[in-house]
Amino acid sequence: MLAAPLLLLLPLLVPFPPSSGAQLPNQGRVEEAPVATNGQPFPWGRMRLPKTVSPLHYDLSLHPNLTTMDFKGVVRIQLDVQEDTGAIVLHAKQMQVSNAWLLAPEGARPLRVLEYPRFHQLALLSDAVLTRGRKYEVQLEFAANLSDSFHGFYKSSYRTSTGEVRVLASTQFEATYARAAFPCFDEPAFKANFTIQIIREPRHISISNMPKVKTVLLPGGLLEDHFDTSVKMSTYLVAYIVSDFLSVSKTTRHGVKISVYAVPEKIDQTAFALDAAVQLLDFYDDYFDIPYPLPKQDLAAIPDFQSGAMENWGLTTYRETGLLFDPDKSSASDRLGLAKVIAHELAHQWFGNLVTMEWWNDLWLNEGFAKFMEYVSLRVTYPELQVDDIFLGKCFEAMEVDSLSSSHPVSTDVENPTQIQEMFDDVSYDKGACILNMLRDFLTPEAFEVGIIRYLKRYSYQNTVNSHLWESLSNVSDHLGPKFCSERSLQSGASKWYSGDELDVRAIMDTWTLQEGFPLVTVEVRGREVRLSQERYLKTADRSLTEGYNVRLSLRSVCLLLFRADVLYLPEEADWVKFNVDMSGFYMVHYAGEGWNSLIRLLQHNHTALSSNDRASLIHNVFQLVSTGNVRLDTALELSLYLSRETEIMAVTQGFQELVPLYKLMEKRDMAALENRMKPPRRRHHGSVCDRSSNPGRVGLPV
Repeated sequence: MLAAPLLLLLPLLVPFPPSSGAQLPNQGRVEEAPVATNGQPFPWGRMRLPKTVSPLHYDLSLHPNLTTMDFKGVVRIQLDVQEDTGAIVLHAKQMQVSNAWLLAPEGARPLRVLEYPRFHQLALLSDAVLTRGRKYEVQLEFAANLSDSFHGFYKSSYRTSTGEVRVLASTQFEATYARAAFPCFDEPAFKANFTIQIIREPRHISISNMPKVKTVLLPGGLLEDHFDTSVKMSTYLVAYIVSDFLSVSKTTRHGVKISVYAVPEKIDQTAFALDAAVQLLDFYDDYFDIPYPLPKQDLAAIPDFQSGAMENWGLTTYRETGLLFDPDKSSASDRLGLAKVIAHELAHQWFGNLVTMEWWNDLWLNEGFAKFMEYVSLRVTYPELQVDDIFLGKCFEAMEVDSLSSSHPVSTDVENPTQIQEMFDDVSYDKGACILNMLRDFLTPEAFEVGIIRYLKRYSYQNTVNSHLWESLSNVSDHLGPKFCSERSLQSGASKWYSGDELDVRAIMDTWTLQEGFPLVTVEVRGREVRLSQERYLKTADRSLTEGYNVRLSLRSVCLLLFRADVLYLPEEADWVKFNVDMSGFYMVHYAGEGWNSLIRLLQHNHTALSSNDRASLIHNVFQLVSTGNVRLDTALELSLYLSRETEIMAVTQGFQELVPLYKLMEKRDMAALENRMKPPRRRHHGSVCDRSSNPGRVGLPV
């Protein structure tokens, strides 16, 4: 009897044991009493700042000198006192701080300044107690050299076509470098408003987060630009640039002025970025149902810029290669790359800027969401870019990193600047995006959108942790339509995922963010019976890391609780079974018994019965399982033979990525006969992809 094939979508809900990367005891604190540079006791001994006072507003005046390559400034910080204290502890790094004053209603009083360079901290000591509930101001003068690195307030330069070297100064404060530009409370939870003034020469311009409100002529011919007061934001989002840049501008449908800045000789390469920024900001304005809160959004191409781009609120900064597009020289792939990076940084204006993670352990709330929104936005604004193919590839790349025993949970304890910087990796960005895509598929796109809009509106101008997002997504049942899993269909233990009638998203998603790795589900079909088991997928022989997994699987209207093993019964026998439809779940599947052979037969006779993503995921999974010894190499090679008829970019590209290392190995070992047997399909694939790449509606990928 020929039975209908069955495709199964199985989001895995995996409670994990405590992370093996737990923080060491006393990390981020001083074992002995800290001592300031002048030999006096320093009043604070932890890496994280105390919460006795919090900043409300910074009035920051800066004078960078692009001849002597240094800068000086004055900062006045309005403070709200949370607890009685005689010491104000804040950050400053590699700068000279002088003339510190406490400005109180009863008059100005000098403050003693202590420095503790180990933690980049200053202590401002007052002779009188600062009283809880009152507001004070402190004023400090400071000076430092422009940084030689690409962090803090740093010097940059470029060479014109005539060979002239021109100098500029720019900022890069994420994650912990605002403290190198001005004394501040340099942690994301210490949000405040900023009013900035910059002194410059007439040959330069200055730009910052907010629009310029006036320019004042100073004695000696210098100019002082005054910028409007910012919205409430974290220090790492503050930005300013002094340069000779030119700009082009447009206005969005919602009335936001978009400007792109670049060196004068490259201003004619800004058209694509300007149009893309207008379209994308309008898209986000509509999608998030929250108006972009600033009157302008600048995008600046910096000649010397280490990061790919930076989401400073109202002034996003980019490498020149990440923002400029030369129609005569740039490729279709360049166009895709520019669109992605602009989409990423503009998504941050909501995820990261409007709502910010409380601490860097939840960096993925910023970066995972921005990476995910790249693809959501570009599917609509630039459908010809076919970004779904690229997104699947990113999930494969994240799995490559997450399959190592050295991986870390998406949410990981970090304390010092070095640990924080290490969080900017494929796990925070790509895995974060992939598990959000999995959750969106599970909840439905409509319910997911409702939940994240609720999250953004509820926590605007605030800081959040994982649980705030999950709570916002939990009560969306009215928007789910037919429930993915109804309580009546729950099998043993699965009611754990519900709180009353509501889906407990936190209980599900904590399993994906608080534990490193991802599952390998093994499937064996025997008639109508499907035997399921799971373990962590690891490219290591250390199987001890797989202890303690529980997997909960949802199948259409049936919720299945899977521990080490379980059994699912199909309505009728099937010729083949494909789990993880469209690779929407962040896990791999091994088809034991005749499972792989049945899928090989399907691909050989009717490969389009599966979607392009399904075919690409089968290629990826089978070759990854060869590397761990779960599948024989000849099985993977036999599956890949169908590629001679493949025309979709993602499946072909994934096939090349798996097969090219084998070709190189055969060449190295002089296995000419086997190599020649495999080459004809490769030539046909290459021609097919080239044909697709020549279509202006497709993106040409290197293969």
